[in-house]
Amino acid sequence: MKKLSFLILLVAVLAASCERDVVPLPTSIEHFTVSSSKRVKFSKGNLLYNASTGQYSTAPSQLVYLHDPLVDPYPGWTDFFSWTPEGWNLDGWRCLTHDEWHYLLTFRTNAPKKRGLASVDGVNGLVILPDGWKRPSDIPFYPDAEGYNVNSYTFDQWEVMEKAGAIFLPAAGHDSGDVVIGAGTEGYYWSTTPYDDLGAWNVAFQPSGIGAVYGHNRTHGYTVRLVLED
Repeated sequence: MKKLSFLILLVAVLAASCERDVVPLPTSIEHFTVSSSKRVKFSKGNLLYNASTGQYSTAPSQLVYLHDPLVDPYPGWTDFFSWTPEGWNLDGWRCLTHDEWHYLLTFRTNAPKKRGLASVDGVNGLVILPDGWKRPSDIPFYPDAEGYNVNSYTFDQWEVMEKAGAIFLPAAGHDSGDVVIGAGTEGYYWSTTPYDDLGAWNVAFQPSGIGAVYGHNRTHGYTVRLVLED
C-alpha cells in the first residue's frame, strides 16, 4: 500500500512537471558536512528528467526510482543521466563534487559510522546520516553491516529516521545503453568531477559494501541526487 501511494504521488508530481519545473526540496532541517567549510541539505528524492519536454522533477520519495516495476509505465521520464560537467544546476541545487562525496563518506567526523547499507520497506539502498544524528529509540543502525538485510526497516520506522535527518539513496542500478543492470542490488550516483577524457567520478555501492568514489564511463546512465549548499 505504501508503494501504491508513492505511485499515485508520482503521477501527480509528473503531471505538475508538464507545466513547470519542480524544484527539489530538502529532506529535513539536518545538515551534512562535505568539506572543511561547507554543509549541504539533500533533496527529497532522485532527479528526474523528461527529454521530450525538457522538464526536470524530483522523485516524490527517497525510496522511489523509476525502474521499480511499479512505476515503469511512464514513458518519457528517466532517472538515469549520462555525465555532464554542468552538474545539473537547478535554482541553486547542484550535484556534489568528487572531493565532497569523499569527504562526506570518509573524512567528516565519525564518517564510517554515519553510512550503511539498508533495506527500507523492501527497497535496497544506502543510508547516510546527518552530522548531528541522534538515533531514534528502538531503531538500531549497524554501519558495518554486510548486505542490505541487517539494517532492515519498515516504512513507519523509516519515517522516524527520515524526520531525524537520515537520507536514503535507492539501489537503482544503471543504464548500459540498452538494458538496466543491477536495479535493486547496485547504486551509482554521479559527482560533477571528471576522471579523465572519457570517465567521471561517482559513488557506488552493492551488497558487498560501499565504494566511496570510482571513475566510470561518462556515457553510462547513473542516478543523481542534488544538494543545496548551506
